[in-house]
Amino acid sequence: MFTAKQFAGTHCGCRYQQDYRPTLGKDGKKESGTLEVIKFYYDGAIRMEQHCYGEAATFVFGVWAEGMDADGTLHWALPDRRKSCYDEDYLPRKLDRVDEAGNLYFDGSPFPWKLADDFDEDKRWGYPKWKVLLGKLTGKGRKCG
Repeated sequence: MFTAKQFAGTHCGCRYQQDYRPTLGKDGKKESGTLEVIKFYYDGAIRMEQHCYGEAATFVFGVWAEGMDADGTLHWALPDRRKSCYDEDYLPRKLDRVDEAGNLYFDGSPFPWKLADDFDEDKRWGYPKWKVLLGKLTGKGRKCG
């Protein structure tokens, strides 16, 4: 059985993304879409972000998880709605399974979150190259959380 603790240890430092979700305009044609990304850091931190595609491609929102239970249940640290914009409907609640290709499946969905990369840095959130490299050297394969 593949547990969330095993996942956190062997997949920390990886960024997963869910494929493009199109948004339809009033005329029924595809206008833009979103890309959801979930990152697992070597120190056990988990972050989910949503990005928008289209003419005004941009970061939409992001939230940190306070942790993940052994059964895969994620606990999001939701910011104050008066100070931040986010949509809880897009947040994965529970990691159900990981397939043989390493794709993640959340909340009974048949649509996978695919490994996008094993990131070298994430400066925006306090993970410069040296910190990620140190995490890779000391944390890869270690049980996080």
